[in-house]
Amino acid sequence: MNTTVKCPVCNKRLMDLLSAKEAVLEIKCPKCKKVINVSIINNQIHGEAV
Repeated sequence: MNTTVKCPVCNKRLMDLLSAKEAVLEIKCPKCKKVINVSIINNQIHGEAV
């Protein structure tokens, strides 16, 4: 199963998630340049702009 992680501000695809137990990432969107905090817990993804 493949899950697409998108920017909550501009909806650009940031990455694809195959599987993850737990992670916290900070990604800068290449399109809108906002910093996005992405938290992953048991394959559930939540992203929010900082």
